[in-house]
Amino acid sequence: MEFWKDETEPIKAFLALFENAKKDPELSEGLKKVNQLIWFDYTEDGPNCSFHVDCRNGDIKAEVGKPEEQPDLTMSLSADDAHRSWSNKLNPVMAITRKKIRVKGSATGLLKLAPKLKRVASIYGNTLREMGWEGKIIA
Repeated sequence: MEFWKDETEPIKAFLALFENAKKDPELSEGLKKVNQLIWFDYTEDGPNCSFHVDCRNGDIKAEVGKPEEQPDLTMSLSADDAHRSWSNKLNPVMAITRKKIRVKGSATGLLKLAPKLKRVASIYGNTLREMGWEGKIIA
């Protein structure tokens, strides 16, 4: 991994990102409209390198690992490419086309949030700063 010392670091950062994104009214509403259980599978970087976000029933819950229920959507990619994506340095549509991101299920709802990636990247940068990981921010 280019940006992470072990498989736990990216998950800590991405869970914190979703906690902070929930506080942003626009992103929170957008995520609720996705209305899916999404598994972000980065296990190519380690068996415990994944998390899931449950955006169903008007709530947003992000937790470590694969969900117990069958996810509506699985996004499989490396933790480094996820870092680039959350940093708005990897276009998700192009990454899916180039198979850097492999999708199982319908990503239509999630891709509707693509125009908000600049806002997500801003929150992600602030999240990394709060965690003391300024050196991981991609300029």
